[in-house]
Formats: sequence, C-alpha cells, structure tokens
Amino acid sequence: MAVETMSTETTVLDVIKVASSLMVLFLLTLNMFKGASSALWWNRYIVYPVTGVVALQLDRMHMLPCLAIGTMLRYVVNLSFTIMSKLDWLAEPTRVQRVNPPAEQHERELDWDGPLILSPLAFVLVDAVTPWLRAEHVVPFSLESVVWCFLGHYLMVEPIYYAFHRILHMGAVYKASHVHHHTSTVTEAISGTSHPMLESLGYLLNFSFPFLLPAWVGVFSYGLVPLYFVWFDAMNCIGHCNFEVVPRCLQAGPLKYFVYTSSYHSLHHTKYKYNYALFCPIWDYMAGTVHSTTEALHEKVLSQEARKLEAVFLGHGHALHSMIHLPWFSPYLATHKHEVRWWMVPLQPLMVVWAIFCRFAFSTTCIQRYQFRGTECATWCLPVTGHFYFMQSQRKAIFEMILQAVREADDAGVKYFGLAALNKAEWINRGGTDIVAQLEKHRKIRIVHGNTLTAAAVWEALKQHSVPKDEIVFAGATSKIGRALCILLARRGNVVHMITGCQERFDKIREGAGAFGKNLVRSKTYEEAAAKKCRCWIVGKHMSEEKIRELIPLGSLIVDFAVPHVPQEVSSSYRYVNGAAMKYSRRDTDLTFCHDVPDTMPACLAATIIHAREDRGEHEIGELEVDEVDKWWALAVSHGFSLACVEPNKDLAAAGAATQQDGPRAKVA
Repeated sequence: MAVETMSTETTVLDVIKVASSLMVLFLLTLNMFKGASSALWWNRYIVYPVTGVVALQLDRMHMLPCLAIGTMLRYVVNLSFTIMSKLDWLAEPTRVQRVNPPAEQHERELDWDGPLILSPLAFVLVDAVTPWLRAEHVVPFSLESVVWCFLGHYLMVEPIYYAFHRILHMGAVYKASHVHHHTSTVTEAISGTSHPMLESLGYLLNFSFPFLLPAWVGVFSYGLVPLYFVWFDAMNCIGHCNFEVVPRCLQAGPLKYFVYTSSYHSLHHTKYKYNYALFCPIWDYMAGTVHSTTEALHEKVLSQEARKLEAVFLGHGHALHSMIHLPWFSPYLATHKHEVRWWMVPLQPLMVVWAIFCRFAFSTTCIQRYQFRGTECATWCLPVTGHFYFMQSQRKAIFEMILQAVREADDAGVKYFGLAALNKAEWINRGGTDIVAQLEKHRKIRIVHGNTLTAAAVWEALKQHSVPKDEIVFAGATSKIGRALCILLARRGNVVHMITGCQERFDKIREGAGAFGKNLVRSKTYEEAAAKKCRCWIVGKHMSEEKIRELIPLGSLIVDFAVPHVPQEVSSSYRYVNGAAMKYSRRDTDLTFCHDVPDTMPACLAATIIHAREDRGEHEIGELEVDEVDKWWALAVSHGFSLACVEPNKDLAAAGAATQQDGPRAKVA
C-alpha cells in the first residue's frame, strides 16, 4: 500500500514537473513572437535548454543529438546565405532588386529563427505522444530513407503549402498574419522564416511530413533530420536572398516545373498574387498563378550589367566591437549605432583575435551599395580597427592599403573617393595629399577628405546657436577643421579659447587670422579653459564622459565633430549639435548601414556624394580653404542635407544656467 502511494505521488510529481516545463515553454514562445519590442525578447533562446529538460522528463532524449546537429547546421546555412548576399563581388552581378531593404525590416525579422528554435521541441512532443519516432523504430540511414523523406516533401508538403499559402492571401487572414512576411518586398536570406506565431506553427505541422512518412513506412533514420533541415533552409534562402542562385540549365525544359529560382519568389513579394509555390513551381503552372514575366526576369537578372559606381567612401573599424557590426554578420546590427552590447562582453577575447585576423587576412571590402538621389554610391571598409592607426609600425601598410583601394576604385570607373576619419589622418597621408602624389598620371579618380563640409556644418551650428559676443572653448582647435573654424570665429568677433599644448601651431593659426588674431587665446589645459566659465564649447577632440560633466556646465551648447562622438546619455544634458553628422531624407536614399550616428551620415561621406553630384573634377585634400566653408554649406542644403541636433533636457539646462549666472551665455535656439 505504501509502495502504491509512493508511486502515485511520484507520478503526480512528474506530471507537475512536465506541466511546469511546458508552461514555461508556452510563455517563452508567446514572448518569442513579440520580436525586439519585448524587453525579454532574447529569452527566446532559453527554449533550447528547456526543451532538453522536457525531453529528459519525458525520457525522450534519443532525438536530441541529431536535432542539435541539424539546428546548428540550419544556423550555418542561414548565416552563409546572409554573408553571400552581402558580398558585393558575389551577389551584385545577379541582384534581383537593386535596392536595400529598410532598416525597420531588419528589426521586424529578428524573429526569423523562431521555427529553428521550435523544431526540436516539436520533435520531442511528437515522440512523446505518438509511437512513430520512438528509438526502437529508428533504422540506420539509407537511400530508401532519403527517398521516402523527399516523397513526403514533394507529394505532401508542396501541395499542402500551396493551398495553405493561397488561404494566407485571403483578405482577413492576410491582414491578421501574412502581412508580417509580405511587408518585406525586398527580401533578405532569412526573410523566409519570419512569420507570426500561429502561421509558424502551421508551417511546422506541414513540414513534419518528410519525417512522418518515412516513420509510417518504418524507415525513419536520425540522419534525415540534419539532411532535410539543411536542404530545406538552403532552398528557402535561395528564394529570399535577393540574388539569383539558380543557373539557366536548371530551368531548361521540364526542370522549370520542379526547381524555382530566386527571381521566381522575388516576384511573389512584389506582385503578391502570383508564384505561390514553395520550391516546386508546378503547382503555380497547374493553377495558372505563374506571373507572365517569371522567365524573362530570370534571364534579365542573369544577363544584366554591373552598376557603375560614381562615389565610394572608405571607412574603417574603430573599437573591437565594430568588426561585428557588419551586414554579413547581422543586417540588424549594421543598421544600428556601433556600441558594446551585453552579450559582446564575454566575446572580447575572440574579438581581439578576430580584429588581428581581419587586419592581416582581408583586404578592402564593400559594406553596402546605395544611391542618393540617383547617384550610385558605396561604402567600402578597410578591415582595420582604430588601434592599428596609432601604431607606428602599421602606418605605412595602412597607407598602402588605402592607395590600393583608390586604384581599385579608379579601375572600376569610380569618379570620387572619400576618406573617413583616420583614413585621412595627418600621419597617414596628410589629408589625402600623399595619395594624390602617389597616384599614376593616368588615374582620373578624385580624392575627397570632406573636411570643408564638416567645418561648414559646425560653423552653421555656431551661427544658429551663438552670437558674436559669446566666448567659446575649443578642444581640438589646431586640426585642419579647427584652424578654419578658429579663423571664422575670430573674424566674427568671438573670443576663442584654444586648448593646445603647441605654441607653434597656435601662433600659425593666430597669424592666419590676420588682424582678428587678437580674438584667439591659448589655454594650455582643459581646466584652464573651463575656468573661463564659457557656455559654448566646440569638441573636436575626444573628451571622456567624466571630463565633459566635470568641466562643461549643464545646458551649455556643445558643437561636436570628434570621433568618437559625445554619447547620447551625456549629450542629452546639453544643447547639442553633431557637426560631423548630416541628416537627410530617407526618400533620397536606400542607405541603411549606420556609419556612426543613427539616421545620419558622416559629413565627409555627404561631401563625397556632393562632389560626385556636382562633378567638378576637383580634389579636396590637405588644408581646407576658409573662404569655401559658407559655399559648402549652401551646397549641402541644396542637396538635401541638414544639421543633426538634440534638444536639451530643460530642467538640466535651467540648472546649469542657474549655477553659471556670471558666465556668458549662448543664444537659445
């Protein structure tokens, strides 16, 4: 009697444990499909270990090894297609839609691996409630198993999917679910698995037949799991990767009825009520839902000419984490500000190794093509983090890499070549001067450092937000941009406290200001300048967060063109203008890569684009011409650019003003 009671209690306890685990899985699944809007969105990956716990509780562990291998391979397949779709030399020649998906799409599609996460759980549950996948029924891997697996796909999955897909396009059903997927008209490799929860569960049910049919006839094998997972995801990525993978030979004769193409499914996303088939177009042909341009589009994409670039902007990495904010690793991260996220912290040792490997193993790479008001542009990147630029031993090699990139751009017919931040450093190539000197005479490409527009943006911000009687503190005053701004401010009547330890450089700038040089005052240290209690600062050289908070009164005007910029958590306490970042209308461009500040582009990139659009055939190198600054701002405005401003926290601004009543104040914007 005692044994029976104990057995009953154990059974009840086991049921409670399993039920608790399943409830956790249910809640995690609900949260999973909320996407990045959920603060707990990353908890989706807890489904994996909880699935293992459920399998252990139900004594259904035998499937886990093949499921783990298959799932890892699925991630490899999807990442591989993502990488291939972002490699310009590989994907650009056969790009189906030559436009970049909007940044919002990348965030919406962060749910793409939901089916990957839920598939192992589905296997465990089927194994628990049916006898079909039990360990005693599994047989060794064989050709017969494979044949039955693919019979299950082509005879069951394909027709059911076609019918289900047609239903998903019915008005109410479409609006309730499938619109999530079809919002992506320009698809990414991973777009094919981005669906709402109920739709994803419907797909999981249908896609079970390639495993259930072999099980029903007694030939199910563990090897079928990774095999079908890899094949299915590869085929799915082919339809969504936005570059043509399928050659002409696989569309010859009757093959076109059984093999779909990248352009075939792309038409489904642009024409909506055509080309519904999964991977096998025969169902569209039988139902009369093949779009009339299907074959012509495939031929057109395979025979199209490469787009001619007019402007190339050469960037570089900065901190270690910037080397994974790249579109081929994560299109989502590439559209966001480059910052350290919590999960990157334990990866720091690997990032060091990766940064070193990139420096010596890779060459210049195209990050993204885009157009600006019809001008074809691209951002290229040296695989070099900022650390290497400050190493004396690396400077010559980096210069040679830049020079080689310029030559490659010229060979490709590029007209204007822009230099980012450290790629135009004085100690690397003297603001592009040494590049021009080293170029062969037959080269037609023009080099652009873009400093004039940066100076123009900072100067415009100062004109809008300050008056001539304001005293201004300038950190980074002796740079090329700083020199021009100091002279302009001195001419305007502002007293400028130039923070510099170099008397010689200060004297040259003061001499360049002529009679207005009397308005330029040297401060040897930041503390000496801060003692003047000025409420207008120009930050052209990196300042730590602690130093900014300590020395600059809250609510003061900060005009920033330093790299890296003042972080948002600090800048929000000030009247802040980023003079190195230019805002633009999204209607003007399909640029989505975040170079530095979200929803902006660096002023030097904007300058490169303007050079290409104006096409005056001029270099912009070396020292900038002070008298050209105002002209460049007018040009920038005419081409659709504006300042990037941040409104201050009014309470903090008022507090700052109250503590600095005796100091000069900048004009309130």
